[in-house]
Amino acid sequence: MRPPRALAGLVSTRSYVTYSEEELVHKLGTNPYSFLHVLQRRSPEADARFSGVRKGYEDFLANGYLVADAEPHIYLYRQQWAGQTFVGYLGLVSLDDYRAGRIIKHEHTLEAREALFARYLETVGFHAEPVLLTHPPVPELRATAAQVQRSEPLLDFATTDGAVHSLWTVPDPQPVQAALAQLGRLYIADGHHRMASSERLGENAFVMAYLVDSSQISLSSFHRHIAGPAIGDWVSALGAEPVAQRPDGLPEKGFFALDHRGWWKFEPDNLAFPESSWLFEQVLAPFWNVTDERHDARVRYEPGVVDLARVEAGRRDQETIFVLPHPHWDDVERWADQGKSVPPKSTYIEPKLRSGVTMYAWK
Repeated sequence: MRPPRALAGLVSTRSYVTYSEEELVHKLGTNPYSFLHVLQRRSPEADARFSGVRKGYEDFLANGYLVADAEPHIYLYRQQWAGQTFVGYLGLVSLDDYRAGRIIKHEHTLEAREALFARYLETVGFHAEPVLLTHPPVPELRATAAQVQRSEPLLDFATTDGAVHSLWTVPDPQPVQAALAQLGRLYIADGHHRMASSERLGENAFVMAYLVDSSQISLSSFHRHIAGPAIGDWVSALGAEPVAQRPDGLPEKGFFALDHRGWWKFEPDNLAFPESSWLFEQVLAPFWNVTDERHDARVRYEPGVVDLARVEAGRRDQETIFVLPHPHWDDVERWADQGKSVPPKSTYIEPKLRSGVTMYAWK
């Protein structure tokens, strides 16, 4: 399923959780084609939590805002913004490969969230946003992508966040499938809960996925904000040195920190990946008595792509901010290959994919 060419830019949307309440009201009030109307549809039946979403989807089909392709395809999808270009293949991957360990995760999932999303999928019967998977660079895949991009795209539109989105049909899927089959494994970059929930549901054998080579993945850390005073002198204990002026970006090694006194830098000798674990164990736990980082109300997160000038301007009273070093995808893959999971909010990964550019419906 995909929107018609003329409506694609209006139908596709960011995940609704990224919008403020004011933004949602504005989007829903000014754009009748936005897929947010489906995702936000409420059912009048108290015991049918997600049936409104399914009804909204069926209404979009009836109105022609979504149309079904006559036959299955592998697509090529390109996203361009701020000097970055991401090009990869959109299609279906097998849950059998996920169960067999050929699609590898690097994050733990929450069982309650898995179960909730499985019930959602059981009701709505579609994937509106693909799981993001990576693989090593493959010359054959790059060559096919370059050839496909020389043709006229099916969809080509810009969005208000400054991104340009283009979608092509891959005329012959066999070379793409053959090249991917030689890899032996793929890595989940984003969408761990979507994959796990689909596997838990067991209703359908496939998951919609976007496959890009790992050299294209853009990786940042998350800034960690911790409210309230520290227990003891963390600056002296960590050997932190004052920084004369605001840093330009993420540190390549060590940490930046910001409190009411200004900016600090410290570089522990025993620092290793994942750096978020080191910060929790050596700083947040002993100096702020944080025992559960995910559920501690004093801790909030900000993507590492947020400029440090904005971070500085947005620091709340009695808040200390820790800026983690720039992560590398090779470390994530190495960790995943060992069967380990990185802590929550360790990596902020781009591209971020929109809902409604393509959809996979099994009901």
